[in-house]
Amino acid sequence: MGVQCDSFAEGHSTGRRLMFGLLAVMLCATVALAACAPSKEKVAEQQRQECFANEQKIKTAMDLEHADSGFYPDVNAVAKALGAKCPAGGTYVFDPNTDTVSCTVHGHP
Repeated sequence: MGVQCDSFAEGHSTGRRLMFGLLAVMLCATVALAACAPSKEKVAEQQRQECFANEQKIKTAMDLEHADSGFYPDVNAVAKALGAKCPAGGTYVFDPNTDTVSCTVHGHP
C-alpha cells in the first residue's frame, strides 16, 4: 500500500509539473502575441496616413480634370475610379471654396 501512495504522489507531482509547464508556455505565447499585435493607436495612424494619401490622389485627379475641362468632377466618382476608400469608412468631400479634399472621418492633413 505504501508503494501505491508513493506512486500516486509521484504521478501527482508529474501532473503538476506538466500543468505548470503548459501554463508557462501559454503565458509566453500570450506575451509574444501581444507584443507582435499592432496597437489600436498604430492601426489608427496607418489608416489616417492611407486616407491622407488617398486625398492627395483624388485632389491631383480633380485638378487635372479641372485643368482640361474647367470644371471639377464629382469627388465620389473620382474616388471610385481611383479605388480610393477611407480605411475607416469615411467619405471624401471636396470644398471648392478652399480647393481641398477632406475625409469625413480623418479631416484634412
